[in-house]
Formats: sequence, structure tokens, C-alpha cells
Amino acid sequence: MMHLLRNARGMCVAIDAHDASVRAWWAPDRYGRLADVLGAVPPAARASTGWQGAAPNDGHLRLHLAQDGLSVRLAYWLDDDGSLYLDCDATADTASRFSLAAPLFNLQGGRAGVGDHVLRLAADRYRPGGCAGDAPLDVAGSAFDFRHAAPLASRLAWPALAQSPGFRHDFYWTGSGQLREAARVADPASGRVLRFSSTQDSCHLYSDARCFSLLAQGVQLQPGEARRFNLAYRLGVQDIDAFDISEPVSMMSNK
Repeated sequence: MMHLLRNARGMCVAIDAHDASVRAWWAPDRYGRLADVLGAVPPAARASTGWQGAAPNDGHLRLHLAQDGLSVRLAYWLDDDGSLYLDCDATADTASRFSLAAPLFNLQGGRAGVGDHVLRLAADRYRPGGCAGDAPLDVAGSAFDFRHAAPLASRLAWPALAQSPGFRHDFYWTGSGQLREAARVADPASGRVLRFSSTQDSCHLYSDARCFSLLAQGVQLQPGEARRFNLAYRLGVQDIDAFDISEPVSMMSNK
């Protein structure tokens, strides 16, 4: 079942109650034209399924997952400033793990590439996805240093990523517990800007030729443990000239 959240700016977000994933997000560009800026759920996200919930109440959609000693409660709501908030509370009676499927974005909408999307990410360490036992590496001097904004395609042209279809990497920053902006992505063509905020100290960056996502890390709980985290995705518009781009945007990425 799909549940819809709307705000006063004409945005509409569709959430699939089965796996708690965000499936569509209609948002205006710099000219006020609406488009769905989401694609399919990324294959990198193995989201838990079997969520239960009712229709949104007072603008809030509340979902509950209960299975194998794990209990997770989610609350989604869409603010009039373009922010989609997610609050998560989880408890476990046995050793458990769960993850959420992050929205998979193309800020232009349609079938255009995302190579020209400009990313700023406040992370000083990174690690290839699937290498949980390895210590995170310093981003300084590497293709993974997005502390100064750069187009995705320009970084994928670096030797370390030349054979890669996109990013499949975990990024880490210092500090957690407070909801704060960790990443910002701008699309020069539409003027749309996505801001990603989290109370966690890390995220997973996934990208391919057509889409990208910023995923919350999976949560591991021990018996009797309780965890809580908050996320926010805020969509708006911005003049690309106001974005501090450290590397040139290349239109070659759309070919």
C-alpha cells in the first residue's frame, strides 16, 4: 500500500508501507515545474519488509515492524520547507539487524544522467562498501574528498574509480547525536538542491549513471538494546553559481 504525504509547496511524497521505502517525490525546479525526482530502490539497500501502518494522521505516517524479537517504529512527515523527516526507534530482545531503503535520486527527473550533480559531503574518512572489517581511510588527496564540492563524474574519472560504475562507499564524519547537515547535492540543470541531515556519524553513498542515494547505515542491536536515529532529506532550489565547485562540471557525463 502506498501512502501519500503533501505540503503547501505542491510537493507529494509516496511511501511504500511494505518496506517503508520512499517511492516517488514530486518537487518543483527553479521554474516551478514539477517532476518526480526518484527512481527505483537501490540494489545496495536490503531493506526490511513486513511493515504495518495506517493512513497518515496529522501529516505524520507511522509504521511498525515486529519480527524475530525486533521492534522498529518509524515516523515520516513532510514539512512545508521541503524537508522529509524520518524518526526511527528500535528495540530488540535478540541480536538483530535492520536497514532502511534510502530514496534513489535524480534531481533532474526523467532519464538524464547524474554525472553533473555536484556533491559536497562533510566526511573526512571513507571505506569501500562491504569492507566492514577494514579501518576507514583518510579522504585527503583522494577521489573521495568531497569536503569541497565536485561533480560526481569528475571524481569517477580519477584512476581509483575509472573502472567503477559508480560509488559504493561508506563515509564517516566526527560527531553524532544531533541532527545536522552532512551532505548537499545540486543539479545545475534544474536548480534543485538536496540536503541530507542525520544524527548518525556515517552514511553510504551509492551512485550509477542515472541515480544516486545517501543511505543511513544499517543498525545492529544486541539483546535488550534500544537505538534511535533521525534523518532528513530537504529538497529546494539554488543558483548553481552560489555553490562552491572545486572541479569543473562536465557535460560528458550525460552521454
